[in-house]
Amino acid sequence: MRRTQMIAFSIVLVAIVIVQPSGFASDPQTVQWLQTSGFNIYDESGQTFDLHGVNLTYGAGQPLTPADIQAVKALGFNSIRVNNVYWGLIQPYNESSQGIDVQYLVTGISTPLRGVHPPIPPLDYVVNLAVQQNVYVVICLYAWTGYYPPPQWAFPAISHSGNNQVWMDGGAASLRAYSGVFNGTAAKERTGLINTWRFIADRYKDIPNVVFELLNEPLVPDASLAGNYYKTFNEQVISAIESVETRSHLKLIPLLRNAVEEEITGQSVDVSKSNVVWVSHIYAPMNNWDPNGNYWHDSFTWHGKYLPKGYGNGTTFVAWKLVSVAAKIHSWNRPWMNTEFAKQVTQTYWKSWFKIVMDTMTEQQIAGWQYYSYSLDPSKDAGWNIKDPSTQAQVIPVLQDYLGQLHPMRR
Repeated sequence: MRRTQMIAFSIVLVAIVIVQPSGFASDPQTVQWLQTSGFNIYDESGQTFDLHGVNLTYGAGQPLTPADIQAVKALGFNSIRVNNVYWGLIQPYNESSQGIDVQYLVTGISTPLRGVHPPIPPLDYVVNLAVQQNVYVVICLYAWTGYYPPPQWAFPAISHSGNNQVWMDGGAASLRAYSGVFNGTAAKERTGLINTWRFIADRYKDIPNVVFELLNEPLVPDASLAGNYYKTFNEQVISAIESVETRSHLKLIPLLRNAVEEEITGQSVDVSKSNVVWVSHIYAPMNNWDPNGNYWHDSFTWHGKYLPKGYGNGTTFVAWKLVSVAAKIHSWNRPWMNTEFAKQVTQTYWKSWFKIVMDTMTEQQIAGWQYYSYSLDPSKDAGWNIKDPSTQAQVIPVLQDYLGQLHPMRR
């Protein structure tokens, strides 16, 4: 889910001296290098390890502090996913490695766009906190959003004005831009994304806490792009990361999504790379969900039973969304993660939705999940934000059975 976020960041945090990430040593008893094999993620001792965490989002004037990470850990989570890694701010000058604005990673302020976009928690600072607090941090690159468009040099035929609706989910410009990146016609932009990832990987290459998620929710108008076009793009990005790594980090690849934001499974193909986890998101149905409602729109085989188009109810529909994704990823003998999911507690049947999602993910041997959201502003994302005491009191007991330090999904 990509929500337009007007983000402000306390000047107190900006004033903090950022220590180069490689200067921090993780506690090997708590945070180890992670590797994949089959459907699972393993730590260095060979134990199955599931990443279970929260999406860390920000609110007006709210600094990120060690206490926030400690609070996340106290709730039973072992990772955070950061939603502030915007391509347009990281690489504002050109598509080369020299086009990176290092100060953005250090201060959270994009040098050429100073005063245009508010400062945000610097990525260096977030990574350093993760190291100090012994949690994993998923760095997810946002190519663009409605509020943070691509770099000014990219896609020159498309408007780049702030808060531009053409870059919102499912917009024609956004779909066209992703298509160009994946099929190679937007060659300069593709090169830029590859070089951005090489730079990020090189900066944090010695830190086992770091996990790389290549893109957030890429959408395309043509499902055929999910085949060899997308495979080649991901392999090029991963090769760039590998070219600077000292040890292999987990690489998370999102399944491509279509214009109505459903994961494309039929035409998707795996990559020829190691230490890869494929990821999905689920919020559907977004609004006014009823477990007895009829959301069915396709045929499906579930638990050995063929379910024709038009069959079923809301419960079956939600399970199908997850099972179809898991089946595709597991057909490649790969681990599956869900890096965003939630249902607003203001909806009548929210708890039933959570149970269906959590039980189905458990049944399908998911390797990890990250709840949306933990926002530094308790008033942000009403009904979603588990920093809000009321929402936390409702959501955490539902998730509690699925939380644990090691492989909580396999209890």
